[in-house]
Amino acid sequence: MEYLKVKDFADVITGGTPSTTVAEYWENGTIPWIQSGSCKDGIINNADKYITEKGLNNSSAKIMPKDTVVIALTGATAGKIGILNIETSANQSVTGILPNDKCRPMYLFNYLISIRNKILSDCYGGAQKHISQGYVKEMLIPVPELSLQDKIISRISKISNMIKIKNKQLKRLDELVKSQFVEEDVYAV
Repeated sequence: MEYLKVKDFADVITGGTPSTTVAEYWENGTIPWIQSGSCKDGIINNADKYITEKGLNNSSAKIMPKDTVVIALTGATAGKIGILNIETSANQSVTGILPNDKCRPMYLFNYLISIRNKILSDCYGGAQKHISQGYVKEMLIPVPELSLQDKIISRISKISNMIKIKNKQLKRLDELVKSQFVEEDVYAV
């Protein structure tokens, strides 16, 4: 298996924010635009805000295609990961690792989640810890053959489904415990 820097197998872009004082960059916008808070270690299916074509063209915002792996760069969300299920733009606190033929997006997404503690320990700065696009480009990633990446993705998917089932079971058991108090009228005073 080879270890590659992200910049050696993928294009990496950081978003930007159109001027918020120019109404025509935002009003009636149709281009999804995400912020770092959208990176919640999960799939990103929608955006809370939208910009216009003028906003995109007159700022450093860029379009990130579906399957882009995004990473939050600053503050409380630093190191949080997302994978785009939509085409979107983003603010400057989000860096995107674009899809490529060397590394499956879902493999990269899961690998980055697995090393979040390391990413957090590498954050720097005073009031608001952060990482940079340069840091993301220099990250060393194990990049096995695509067939092995597919096997890893499949295993993680099965484990994730098992976790979801167990969490539902735990929730039902918790509700059962609470119902015992209601059934016995313990709450009556």
